[in-house]
Amino acid sequence: MRMVTAETVDGQTRRRLATRERLYEAAVALITERGYETTTIDEIAARAGTSRRTSFNHFPTKSDITLEWARRRRALAADAAKAASPRGDVLERLRAYFGELASITEDRPTETREMLFGYLRACGPVLHPSPMSEELAAWLGDADLPGTGGESRLTVAGELLYDVYLGALWRWMRDPDPRPGAFTAELDAAVDVALGGIAASIGAGH
Repeated sequence: MRMVTAETVDGQTRRRLATRERLYEAAVALITERGYETTTIDEIAARAGTSRRTSFNHFPTKSDITLEWARRRRALAADAAKAASPRGDVLERLRAYFGELASITEDRPTETREMLFGYLRACGPVLHPSPMSEELAAWLGDADLPGTGGESRLTVAGELLYDVYLGALWRWMRDPDPRPGAFTAELDAAVDVALGGIAASIGAGH
């Protein structure tokens, strides 16, 4: 009988994570190239060099891949926000957060469009609310700003920022040939307006 050691488990974990990463990268590449609807799990598994069954073990449906894609984008934006304001200026962090999301979108427009189409077709924000609004509300709550005693107001503020982001994103997606930088400019302006209103409301304790 083979003895299972910590090193064996670690090796198994590393291999499993490596397989999951190959599947994810293959899926994003194929969906970007061919579109969400026409990309199949079999094609994803083949490009990743693994089996269909293994693919299902990591991502039971294509929609799970789009959810992972959205999670990774939020994680990159959160890292950029923390780097922008190590001392924790919440408004500066939020601007950096949305600035990073805009930068990713501008750098990867085709990927963004196809993955978002897939997300909407597969599950959409109604059935699977994004954790983004909760994360944003938590940042505002952690800032210890005047007047933040009402949890419901923080929740509304987080939802408002999420809605501002989605609104700018949907308008950008409707344009078949958006001007470079257009999405960033619109999102920056919309977030500034929203943050100004949130800061005034929280500061006044309304």
